[in-house]
Amino acid sequence: MNTVKTMTHEEQERLRSALTAGGAIEASELSAGTYFVARSEGAVVTAYRSGKVLFQGRESEWQVRLAEEILAHDEPAGRALKFPIVGGDESGKGDLFGPLVVAAFAVRDESERREAVRAGARDCKLMTDTEVHAVATRLGSIGRSKIRVLMPHEYNSRYARLHNVNVLLNEVYAELLLELAAASRAHTVILDKYGARARTLWKTPQNFCFVVETHAERYPEVAAASVLARAAFLDGLERTARDSGVGRLPKGASQEAQAFMRRLALDNGKDVLRSVAKANFAPVKACLESLF
Repeated sequence: MNTVKTMTHEEQERLRSALTAGGAIEASELSAGTYFVARSEGAVVTAYRSGKVLFQGRESEWQVRLAEEILAHDEPAGRALKFPIVGGDESGKGDLFGPLVVAAFAVRDESERREAVRAGARDCKLMTDTEVHAVATRLGSIGRSKIRVLMPHEYNSRYARLHNVNVLLNEVYAELLLELAAASRAHTVILDKYGARARTLWKTPQNFCFVVETHAERYPEVAAASVLARAAFLDGLERTARDSGVGRLPKGASQEAQAFMRRLALDNGKDVLRSVAKANFAPVKACLESLF
């Protein structure tokens, strides 16, 4: 099956970074007019300098979907943002187990932004766990970053005071973004639309422009923050399991995760849930009420 998409040079570069981070091998010899050729098992992606991108092979569905995600989240035309730029994102908000993580990532200029893209910075939802860790490692030598990890005990304690996860999240965003904006002397700070209320927590006017948009992961700084946050969440999930003497903890909040939670509570008692799970989640509350 052959599929053709039209992409800008920047979109092609983001696609190339995503493909190579996922294990694709680039061809060293290119014909005239070809920008890159990336081969993986069952799929070949050929990008042309004209903007056309050709997807071939019986296993090319994932590559096509990746390109569609990049196109759907493309940066708005004409958006001129002043460097340095800070982006923020979170991970773990929808997971029963493990921490809530907020990360911020800053670049000084266009060159450093391109480095982040080449390192594989993109929406972490498009990546495997292995890719997340690999890209997070590469991003560690680029720009500046700050990460805040709220392990379950701290998360549950702060939630008990606020009774609203969005207020809690915006508290952490407000602290973290101000710290990194000051350290990097940022002119622009970008956050997803759900972080808009962080603005109200800054008691004094700020020198930077605060940009709040849907699908903010289209910006490399936010994409990089999403990768760093996800990597820290995965590490935190492993640490939560290890510290609690549990072999493993599932990601997400699926029926399987809820069934695991009920077995865990039956085997270890209800107190274990407060050390491994987010106690405000409806399934956790229901589990506690039904079992105890």
